[in-house]
Amino acid sequence: MDTLADFQARLGHTFANAALLAEALAHPSYTNEHPEAGPSNQRLEFLGDAVLQLVLTDALYAHYPAEPEGLLSRRRSVLANGRTLAALASSLGLDAALHLGASEESTGGRARSSNLEDAFEALVGAIYLDAGLEKTRACLLDIYGPLETHLDAGLELDNPKGRLQERVQPMHGNTALRYESTHSAGADHAKEYASKVFLLDRLIGEGRGSSKKNAEEAAARAALGQFGE
Repeated sequence: MDTLADFQARLGHTFANAALLAEALAHPSYTNEHPEAGPSNQRLEFLGDAVLQLVLTDALYAHYPAEPEGLLSRRRSVLANGRTLAALASSLGLDAALHLGASEESTGGRARSSNLEDAFEALVGAIYLDAGLEKTRACLLDIYGPLETHLDAGLELDNPKGRLQERVQPMHGNTALRYESTHSAGADHAKEYASKVFLLDRLIGEGRGSSKKNAEEAAARAALGQFGE
């Protein structure tokens, strides 16, 4: 049977302050049912997200010295998106280590990607508080391994619609974006499509392309400009 010692061995860090590890593993549903257990992992998640961004930014800056800011941002987005973090969490056995409330457990919360992503970021925050930035950096880069494997393992680097979705989802949810094809023109062999993308009911980008898909991607790229990409 897996133990916390086994989990920490895979993580590459044994906590001096065990309370930090317990907090990182505590889903809000668990602390709602067990208030005596202390805080949930939400504050550590907030901290860990910032530490993770710093470590990845520094690593990418050093690894790709000739690349411009926009491409570095896209690479970082791939490395820090929910799918990548959930996969890393699963590789550590974080799903088995989580403390969940009964209702969250019964509805499949142990395998829910958002729970794994949040807990991974909380662990990053916990390691940072327990051992400092350099130890956190070493643990993270060891967990990731060669960064190219995540960039090349079927995760599209140039996926503007996906990047835009990741930008708006935390604040606005999964269904806030809407794409609208406005018209197509040209001969059958050379049609040009136009698309608009709306955030809720606000127009945030327009684009054109040789297919509806390409037009939507162009609109998403235009919208990403509002987010600094």
